Amino acid sequence: METHINRLIPVINLPYHHYLGVEGVRGEEGRGFLSITVHTNNANPHGFLHGGVIYSLCDVCAYAALVTILEKEKEAVTHDIHVSVLRPAALGQRVDFEAEVVNKGKTLCFIDAKAWTNGKLIATARITKSIRDRVK
Repeated sequence: METHINRLIPVINLPYHHYLGVEGVRGEEGRGFLSITVHTNNANPHGFLHGGVIYSLCDVCAYAALVTILEKEKEAVTHDIHVSVLRPAALGQRVDFEAEVVNKGKTLCFIDAKAWTNGKLIATARITKSIRDRVK
């Protein structure tokens, strides 16, 4: 029997995520979590976490949340994402991402994500996932 943990293994093992330094991808009861430390592979030229990385990891964290409540015959893809970056995270800082499913219907799911460093909110996101039948 497949569990949500098995469905996260390809996400955890994705070379892009290894390159960025993603750690601790996990999900539980409609919530997702992951962390990253800002380093040269994920920083912009000014030494801050790249905005595109924030976007990517909010999306990954949202998937980790959704897969915990997604039917085994279904899959989800990003339909829409809106990210607001509130403040920077500098080289060496740890950034924790959290996501929570707000509403899951038959074909769409709405998920909120947040990123924090040193107890301060650095980004928020609203992710909409389209729910589809899994390709066998």
